[in-house]
Amino acid sequence: MKHFSSIVFLLSIGFYAYGKQGEQQIEKISIHGQTPISPHGNEYYLLGTVQQINSDTINKSNAMSLTEQMNSSLASLSINDVQNNPFQPDVQYRGFTASPLLGLPQGISVYLNGVRFNEPFGDTVNWDLFSLSSIEKVTLYSGSNPIFGQNTLGGALSLTTKNGFDIEHNELSLQVGSFGQKQVNLQLSGNNERWAYYVNANSYQEDGWRDGSPSEIKQLLVNISYRSPNFITDLFMAANDNKMVGNGAVPIELLSQQSLTAIYTQPDQTKTQLGMIGLNLQTNLSSSYSLNGNIYYRQNKIASINGDDSDYLPCMFSGGITLCEGDDDDESGDDNLEDVVDAEELEAVTFVGYDETIGFSDLSNLDAEEVDGTRNTGKTDNSSYGFTTQLVRSDLFTHGNNELIIGIGADKASIDFASDSEFAILHNDTIDDDRSVSGVGLYDYDSMVRLKTNISYYYLYLANSIELHNDLSLNLAARYNNSQIRMNDLIDSGPGSLDGVHKYNHFNPALGLSYSGLDNLTLKASYSQSSRTPSPAELSCADEEDPCKLPNGFVSDPPLEQVIVTTGEVGAIYHKPNQQYSLTLYSSVSENDIIFQQAGNKPSQGYFVNIDKTKRQGIEVSSLFRFGDYRLSANYNFLDATFESPYISFSPVNPKGANRQVSPGDTIPGQPKHQVKLLIEKELTRYINIGGEYLYSSSQFYRGDEANENDKIVGHSVVNMYLNYGITPQLALSVRINNLLDKQYYTFGTYGESEEVLEDVYPEVDSVEFVGPAKPRSFAITLSYKF
Repeated sequence: MKHFSSIVFLLSIGFYAYGKQGEQQIEKISIHGQTPISPHGNEYYLLGTVQQINSDTINKSNAMSLTEQMNSSLASLSINDVQNNPFQPDVQYRGFTASPLLGLPQGISVYLNGVRFNEPFGDTVNWDLFSLSSIEKVTLYSGSNPIFGQNTLGGALSLTTKNGFDIEHNELSLQVGSFGQKQVNLQLSGNNERWAYYVNANSYQEDGWRDGSPSEIKQLLVNISYRSPNFITDLFMAANDNKMVGNGAVPIELLSQQSLTAIYTQPDQTKTQLGMIGLNLQTNLSSSYSLNGNIYYRQNKIASINGDDSDYLPCMFSGGITLCEGDDDDESGDDNLEDVVDAEELEAVTFVGYDETIGFSDLSNLDAEEVDGTRNTGKTDNSSYGFTTQLVRSDLFTHGNNELIIGIGADKASIDFASDSEFAILHNDTIDDDRSVSGVGLYDYDSMVRLKTNISYYYLYLANSIELHNDLSLNLAARYNNSQIRMNDLIDSGPGSLDGVHKYNHFNPALGLSYSGLDNLTLKASYSQSSRTPSPAELSCADEEDPCKLPNGFVSDPPLEQVIVTTGEVGAIYHKPNQQYSLTLYSSVSENDIIFQQAGNKPSQGYFVNIDKTKRQGIEVSSLFRFGDYRLSANYNFLDATFESPYISFSPVNPKGANRQVSPGDTIPGQPKHQVKLLIEKELTRYINIGGEYLYSSSQFYRGDEANENDKIVGHSVVNMYLNYGITPQLALSVRINNLLDKQYYTFGTYGESEEVLEDVYPEVDSVEFVGPAKPRSFAITLSYKF
């Protein structure tokens, strides 16, 4: 079956930033193309603000991953180490999230060379698929800009890779670091002024700083480019084969009882296999008209394995013993056969491949009491492709700098999802056991999911940038979205199945004003609206009466409403040679926000539901300085993210009990109110530079404490340092030290029950607080050779 899929575009923009690192003053530059596929654009950015990271900054900082680089460089952006894997964090910007994990409302759209990178099934973002060394430019757009399409609720992230015109040398880099970190990176490039090629091959391995948490990353990017006076084309191909283990949150008391590297249960493994190809084209039709567009195909296969404790109990069944769904409250506490709960009081398990009259004792010689774990597996095959095309008319009127963009596009995706829950033995009898699981070869029929999903997104957009006066510009934009999600349950049909067809459409407008008539000062104001449809993963897990277990078990799909966000933003930028200051105030109001209601003793068990209204508002203050051999930057942001309508949060393992009343004004958990980011860099000599970063995040509420009734995760600060030494024009040495002062802190918290797993070996551990501990002090040394 053919599928189409595509990507987005926008309007013209301008933005102040410092120039290349080697230049001696902060330069006013323009960002061309707020539309992901458009290289065109005028020098006025009217819808919100723009932040940018270029390849020079990336090369100097020596960051390990894209998310680490963004966390240290971009205002209002933070990361939560939910999985404690450097390639699997939650990225949060202005209270909205882009995460590889199902269960979080995804509110940031991500693009690579104009191709939408949010996964079709859950709108998630797999950060491991980006090779940091291949990126030429990272651009973060604020606000609910409608032209960027689905999930652009809080902002849009656009990534542009290098090509053979940007980089004209070959480079081999070797890196070693803490916790078994090893990396080899090869970059090849060249051009003959018309044609160019660029190849980036990257291999990364680490043992991980947590117990049993190794990862292996393999990334490949190839760009073939052509340039002529009236025609530009870029063909890019990417492939990944990654295996990551991120063993997630851990009971806070276990860290002191066992060690800071302790894990709760294992494994928690994710494999991603990406293959994609994209073609970007631009042609000048005349002096006033140009046509550009893209087309792509993308396939990403994601496989997960999760080891956990069990929600099943031994029970009497047809004169023997089987397993039933239940919890500790249903147990008699006695191992004698006559005291085992009867299956009539609970729901007996039906085993995959066997009749419902067959019990566990008929199939296995194992003692049912020993089967106290589960091994959950999931496979998602996301295939998508599509196109976008837009016509650009410049100098629309007889005077001024004006531009009109009209574009259309279509995205289609076909998704095959399968999941299984295998009964297992949890190895937790002694302190020396690693709390891993071993499957017994029997599977729960009711937990098995086979789902086929087809998604169609069609859209039409328009953007008009008008220079009303030499100092005053107006920008108008709008987009119409039409979406259809068709879900086919391959196991069941009819009522109670996952079958369903969900249709959504919405018109989203935006406008902005920019005034630059004052000396060195630009004033801006904008209003924008965007929306997102519920993802297939959310639609498949929206039944209050039958909660599911993410990322595996899905149930019947009551419809969810689409999320609509409106953002108002005002700002000022003051720019002089060697210095720049900016102030931004924003407010984003979400209607029908989708949240995940926890409905079991594990954070991943529950269902998705709409709530009427949430709000995220805040202030951003930024400054840049350069004097002599020093460069400094400072960012501060305040975020007030709140629920604005009442609802009951089930939160069954909340310390104060289940069913907590959430009131308007309560803070959304997991969001620090205050962040400070400071950077100082000095050129010691022509060949040596050194830099330091100071990052501060204030306290935040645990997920599950939406009513704001319990203790918070305390705030933290961390210091990082890096050094670059050009030994020769070809040979360079780089060093980076993260968490220089070796601070112990937590970036994430949630609630869960630990007694079932730990009560026999760590009876003192009875807290329901689970945390994501931060990585201790670590270093990386890189040796690079250009040839």
